[in-house]
Amino acid sequence: MRVVGISVPSLKQKGESATLTCDYDLEGGKLYSVKWYRDNEEFYRYMPKLRPPQHAHRLEGVKVDLEKSSTRRVHLRDLTLKSRGLYRCEVSEEAPSFHSAQSETFMEVYYFPRESPRIVGYERPYELLEPLDVNCSSAKAFPAPELQWHINGEKVTESSWLTSLESKQASQGLMISTLGLRAPATQHMKIRCVAIIGAHRRERTVTIGNLISIF
Repeated sequence: MRVVGISVPSLKQKGESATLTCDYDLEGGKLYSVKWYRDNEEFYRYMPKLRPPQHAHRLEGVKVDLEKSSTRRVHLRDLTLKSRGLYRCEVSEEAPSFHSAQSETFMEVYYFPRESPRIVGYERPYELLEPLDVNCSSAKAFPAPELQWHINGEKVTESSWLTSLESKQASQGLMISTLGLRAPATQHMKIRCVAIIGAHRRERTVTIGNLISIF
């Protein structure tokens, strides 16, 4: 027998549901059980000889919807950050062989807030070409968002202008990312900070307007 393939979403949002599938070929044998594990802890099994054949074990972050689950799939609802982990499907044959096969893959669960990033340090006066002293911090999220700076619509790629600060732990297991910008101040300067997780983006734009002439 063999597990032909396992399908587990690689990235899901907190509060969403997820359907995990396990496709197998018994190659003439009889099915004894299908078991699902997260991080080596069993949370669901299907055994055709039992009545009912399905059983879900209590596991933090894993809520099985038995009505939508079967021998080849298991449906999880109300995902939390505790739902993330390595999911494994294990298929076993009936006696006398009790051969088994398994496959596993990781599912990440993220939380991306509606709040835009926060920019500080832009309000004070700057001299022309003086390096900015500006920081952008994301709202609380998980995992720590990627941050980007844009100046007048162009993404900043000059590494000497960027100051990466270590992500900070926030409440409920969430994270805050911070990225500094030290580009020289210019006239009519609009700076935008973008926070990214997967395909989701939040951004904030401010203007550097208080330039002091040094002449």
